Amino acid sequence: MGDRGDAAGRLVRGTVVVHRRRCGKANCRCAGGEALHESTVLSYSEQGRTRFLMLPDGEVAAVQAATGRYRAERAKLEARGDAGLAALVARLGPGRKAQS
Repeated sequence: MGDRGDAAGRLVRGTVVVHRRRCGKANCRCAGGEALHESTVLSYSEQGRTRFLMLPDGEVAAVQAATGRYRAERAKLEARGDAGLAALVARLGPGRKAQS
């Protein structure tokens, strides 16, 4: 997120997740599958593809808060859109056909 000064009000689209992976080295502790390497990432979609952005430990809490704010704002917008649609349907009547 770079500038931590204005992170309090920032919105970020995506989800913070923990990736657990094997590195592929034959002698590594993760080769047995029990002690996998973990990294916290932001998962987001860009042009139809899922992308991952590795997050430093110091950024995780701020990014989680920002994604939570984004989801809350999106829910509010959806509710306003639903209310607007309901008002339009009520005003025009559910049985009225659209003119082409």
